[in-house]
Amino acid sequence: MSKVFNRHSFILMFCIAFILCFSMGLFAWIKVDTRAQKLQLEELNRQLATLQLENAEVEYLINEEDEAKLYERMARARGYGYANEKVYYDVTPGN
Repeated sequence: MSKVFNRHSFILMFCIAFILCFSMGLFAWIKVDTRAQKLQLEELNRQLATLQLENAEVEYLINEEDEAKLYERMARARGYGYANEKVYYDVTPGN
């Protein structure tokens, strides 16, 4: 009777050890996969923010009523001006 009990005990311990090792491996795999998905989510959020900014800029350009004024303002922001135009800048302190 004790031989049967010992054999069953050995099988039971083997099954418990196998289940424990399998569970730990599964937990580690889930942890690694979760970390990879979090990194992917952060990258997608950065891309979303960039695209939202671009959309806001394009929507502003679409909604601008006077195209000529828009282009002139954009050119002046980049330092361009009309031919033979003299541009004066106020360099007094406080302005």
